[in-house]
Amino acid sequence: MPEKTARKMRVPPNNYDAEQSILGSMLLSAKCVDEALVYLRVEDFYHPQHQDIFMAMESLMQSGVPVDIVTVAEKLEQEGKMHIGGMEYLSRLTDTVPSVANLGHYIRIVGDKSSMRKLIDTSMRIADDCFSGEDDADTIVGRAGDEIYRIAVKNARNDIMHIKEAMTESFVHIGEAMKSKDGMLGIPTGFPLMDKMLSGLQGTQLVVVAGRPGMGKTSFALNMIEHIGLARKVPSLIFSLEMSADQLATRMMCSEARIDSQLTRSGNMGQEEISRLAEAMKRLSAAPIYIDDSATITVTEMLAKAHRLKRTQGLGVIAIDYLQLMQGSTRTENRQQEVSQMTRSLKIMAKELNVPIILLSQLSRASEKRDKKSRFPMLSDLRESGAIEQDADVVIFLQREDYYPEDRSPETEGKARIMIAKQRNGPTGNIQVRWNGEFTKYEEIDYIHDEEPEY
Repeated sequence: MPEKTARKMRVPPNNYDAEQSILGSMLLSAKCVDEALVYLRVEDFYHPQHQDIFMAMESLMQSGVPVDIVTVAEKLEQEGKMHIGGMEYLSRLTDTVPSVANLGHYIRIVGDKSSMRKLIDTSMRIADDCFSGEDDADTIVGRAGDEIYRIAVKNARNDIMHIKEAMTESFVHIGEAMKSKDGMLGIPTGFPLMDKMLSGLQGTQLVVVAGRPGMGKTSFALNMIEHIGLARKVPSLIFSLEMSADQLATRMMCSEARIDSQLTRSGNMGQEEISRLAEAMKRLSAAPIYIDDSATITVTEMLAKAHRLKRTQGLGVIAIDYLQLMQGSTRTENRQQEVSQMTRSLKIMAKELNVPIILLSQLSRASEKRDKKSRFPMLSDLRESGAIEQDADVVIFLQREDYYPEDRSPETEGKARIMIAKQRNGPTGNIQVRWNGEFTKYEEIDYIHDEEPEY
């Protein structure tokens, strides 16, 4: 038989017996109805007759009507979906169930076959995209990865847990914080006052660090990663869409060695600077810090690389520089919608990997149009999407008083603030810091617990 003919005759993955056993179990037990409706959808069934029966059961459940052979048969008759066999087939379903106790096993079989069919459909769409030639390879790869990621996320459903279990987990985390020397629930960043407010960076958090271009967002993120990886030995991953890996490494070496980064660009260094730079290089080389400088990368690709690193080396924190350079895999004319999809995916990624994600983001020019006293950033200044604020667990603004030429003076030089504008589970406020541009480094000075900076 020719290969093409054999391919056409292929039957999509399905398990007729498992589908029958699920429906039969639902007809026999209200408990089975509840369980099946939690884990399965109509499209998970392959056979049209089984889809109609499951849909009738779902409709009855939503209406508060008990599910049994009589009510299901009546519902199917009303909707004109009673297939050949009718009542006799429904009766036979209950006879085919080996044991309702095995329902979980039947659900896993049907769910697995459903996932395979979805993967086949996705693969066929990918093939069509490739043959059409309308998009480049990177776009198709990104879109394919996102579709496969959505299949994986939909299959990863969590069960409802009693508050007792949740409290037990919470007590374990609190106990760990009490055992730690610094009392941190999360990972200390090297900014003690900020850590006190945030209780460190915590797993599943999406932490947005925002500011105008040139405000020092990348430096601030690198300052944190340097401390987390070097002092805390926590595996850290940086996705840099703007700067190359060697540029980031140079910044971190200069910051650690406290050498003016301009000297490394000019090559005008003495023996003392070279020695300090060599020592910094030695210390950083031993730190579990990893860099990916792919200029174009999707959330799905980030997730795949992060998963691999976590499996092989461990992973404690991710930094992404920066959101506005990222591209969505799905074509859309609305950039805000595209950004919304990406921030939502990053939040899901943080939960799946159970690590904090530091996401750098630019602010709009809106703050610059306000007068000096109200020039400080606001959540509404987050560029391109209100979803950034919605998905973020923490939003941090960086504000330097000498950023604007008209504000520069000996009094404002180096003065800056870390502004915690949003924290889902904690206080907001401002921390006074100093910006040391020579070493591209932010350093804490004092803590101001207020809602707005004083000018």
